[in-house]
Amino acid sequence: MFVKTNIYLYCLNRNMESSVKLSDCFEPFGLTHLIPVLIFSLFSYWIIRYKNKWSKQMHHTAALIFSCILCTVVLFKSIYLYFSDKFDPTIHFPFHLCNFLCLIFPLQAYYKKRWFFGILYFWVLVGTFQAILTPDLKEQFPHPEYFKYWLEHCGLVVLVLHGLFVLEYKVFPVDLKNAMIGANIYLAFSLLANYFTGGNYFYSCRKPEAASLLDWLGPWPWYLLTGQFAMLVLFSIYYLPIHLKAKKLNRISGAR
Repeated sequence: MFVKTNIYLYCLNRNMESSVKLSDCFEPFGLTHLIPVLIFSLFSYWIIRYKNKWSKQMHHTAALIFSCILCTVVLFKSIYLYFSDKFDPTIHFPFHLCNFLCLIFPLQAYYKKRWFFGILYFWVLVGTFQAILTPDLKEQFPHPEYFKYWLEHCGLVVLVLHGLFVLEYKVFPVDLKNAMIGANIYLAFSLLANYFTGGNYFYSCRKPEAASLLDWLGPWPWYLLTGQFAMLVLFSIYYLPIHLKAKKLNRISGAR
């Protein structure tokens, strides 16, 4: 309800200022929200279900190619806007977390660093998955931004699930700690970027227009502090199944 209200008010304001129709705005939890999530969910299931049809090297190559596609999509938008004189430094740098993840994921896919994947596991499943549940998206199908948004966010989740269940990367408690440290380093970077651009990258200067977890964490700047506790809780929740699986495997090996 909060999401629909926020999006409606945004579209109403745009409609008053221009010729944009309310029907041109994205509707959360409608078919244009559920269909891309369903498609990428089935795609992930298919990859995991039939993983043995490809060699491990082929899977590594596929992950690299797909991550490079996501990276290219993010860079192409910024480059296109810059050369078409539409670039706005407050919103068009690829400094939001999901854009940044698309830029760095090819490095992990190329170098195959387990510790790197451990950090990305938490960042994607906590940060990007939140963006899938409560999308901060204004453009409706078939706007190019609509396709970019779902390819980018769902694609990152697909890469993490592929790394976890197909490439069989392990995640350890130290990765949770590294993800917390890395998130705070990125928070400091976003504050610096926002200072020089006047933007709101990483939502470190104000909350997104769409309803999100930040709405429950107090006003700015307090949500930057309470968010630390929320981040630790969410990271721990996503580590729990990893911990339980490892514990189960240890019991099985100990019984042999």
